[in-house]
Amino acid sequence: MSWALILAVYLAPDNAVNWDGPWKIGKTFHPEKLYQPEAECRTDAIQIIGRIHQGMLAPVRFQCVALTAELPAGAPR
Repeated sequence: MSWALILAVYLAPDNAVNWDGPWKIGKTFHPEKLYQPEAECRTDAIQIIGRIHQGMLAPVRFQCVALTAELPAGAPR
Protein backbone atom coordinates (compact mmCIF):
# COMPACT_ATOMS: atom_id res chain seq x y z
CA MET A 1 0.00 0.00 0.00
CA SER A 2 1.21 3.50 -0.81
CA TRP A 3 -0.11 6.78 0.59
CA ALA A 4 -0.74 10.10 -1.15
CA LEU A 5 -0.93 13.32 0.86
CA ILE A 6 -3.60 15.93 0.13
CA LEU A 7 -3.54 19.27 1.96
CA ALA A 8 -6.33 21.85 2.05
CA VAL A 9 -5.66 25.45 3.06
CA TYR A 10 -8.65 27.48 4.27
CA LEU A 11 -8.51 31.23 3.72
CA ALA A 12 -10.05 34.28 5.34
CA PRO A 13 -11.32 37.27 3.33
CA ASP A 14 -8.61 39.61 2.05
CA ASN A 15 -9.58 42.37 4.49
CA ALA A 16 -9.79 40.11 7.57
CA VAL A 17 -7.93 40.91 10.78
CA ASN A 18 -7.94 38.29 13.54
CA TRP A 19 -10.52 36.34 11.53
CA ASP A 20 -12.35 33.64 13.49
CA GLY A 21 -14.28 32.17 10.57
CA PRO A 22 -16.20 30.84 8.92
CA TRP A 23 -13.41 29.56 6.70
CA LYS A 24 -13.72 28.60 3.05
CA ILE A 25 -11.37 26.26 1.25
CA GLY A 26 -8.85 28.32 -0.68
CA LYS A 27 -6.37 25.88 -2.16
CA THR A 28 -5.57 22.19 -2.22
CA PHE A 29 -2.23 20.68 -3.09
CA HIS A 30 -0.22 17.54 -2.72
CA PRO A 31 3.50 16.83 -2.77
CA GLU A 32 4.69 14.85 -5.79
CA LYS A 33 5.56 11.94 -3.53
CA LEU A 34 4.09 8.64 -2.41
CA TYR A 35 4.66 7.57 1.18
CA GLN A 36 5.23 4.22 2.81
CA PRO A 37 4.04 3.69 5.51
CA GLU A 38 1.09 5.95 6.43
CA ALA A 39 2.99 7.29 9.44
CA GLU A 40 5.54 8.88 7.08
CA CYS A 41 2.68 10.63 5.25
CA ARG A 42 1.23 11.98 8.50
CA THR A 43 4.63 13.12 9.78
CA ASP A 44 5.38 14.98 6.55
CA ALA A 45 1.92 16.61 6.63
CA ILE A 46 2.50 17.92 10.16
CA GLN A 47 5.89 19.32 9.16
CA ILE A 48 4.46 21.02 6.05
CA ILE A 49 1.66 22.57 8.10
CA GLY A 50 4.23 23.84 10.61
CA ARG A 51 6.12 25.59 7.79
CA ILE A 52 2.89 27.10 6.43
CA HIS A 53 2.01 28.43 9.89
CA GLN A 54 5.33 30.27 10.12
CA GLY A 55 3.92 32.77 7.63
CA MET A 56 0.13 32.30 7.71
CA LEU A 57 -2.09 31.08 10.54
CA ALA A 58 -4.90 29.77 8.36
CA PRO A 59 -6.44 26.39 9.12
CA VAL A 60 -4.84 23.60 7.13
CA ARG A 61 -6.27 20.10 6.99
CA PHE A 62 -4.69 17.00 5.53
CA GLN A 63 -5.69 13.54 4.44
CA CYS A 64 -3.43 10.59 3.72
CA VAL A 65 -5.13 8.56 1.01
CA ALA A 66 -4.37 4.85 0.55
CA LEU A 67 -3.50 3.75 -2.97
CA THR A 68 -2.77 0.28 -4.21
CA ALA A 69 0.95 0.24 -4.95
CA GLU A 70 0.65 -2.18 -7.88
CA LEU A 71 -2.15 -3.52 -10.04
CA PRO A 72 -2.19 -7.01 -11.56
CA ALA A 73 -1.99 -7.62 -15.30
CA GLY A 74 -5.38 -7.11 -16.92
CA ALA A 75 -6.59 -4.61 -14.32
CA PRO A 76 -9.55 -2.47 -15.48
CA ARG A 77 -8.59 0.90 -16.89
